Amino acid sequence: MSGNRILDLPLTVVLRSEIALPLQQVLHIYTVGNFLAAWRRPAGRQSIEHCFDSPQQALHTAQTFAAWLGLPAAPAPRPVEAWWQADKSAPANLGV
Repeated sequence: MSGNRILDLPLTVVLRSEIALPLQQVLHIYTVGNFLAAWRRPAGRQSIEHCFDSPQQALHTAQTFAAWLGLPAAPAPRPVEAWWQADKSAPANLGV
């Protein structure tokens, strides 16, 4: 266990299962901390990108995780498709 709880967050909590499961089962990346450590290596980055819908989506994920830790990150140049878990507690219809 690390000193920062964010690093210990399981990927299944924050990523869509179709992204989190290959990261865990194929690449043995189980937590946000494991993800960021693997992302720092060029070979790890390339392997991670293959688990996402696009390389930009993987980059956005890495930048978001880094921002949670207070690290600076450049903004994405254009919108990125959703990679995160949907909030199941949010109401389906907001009455708008």
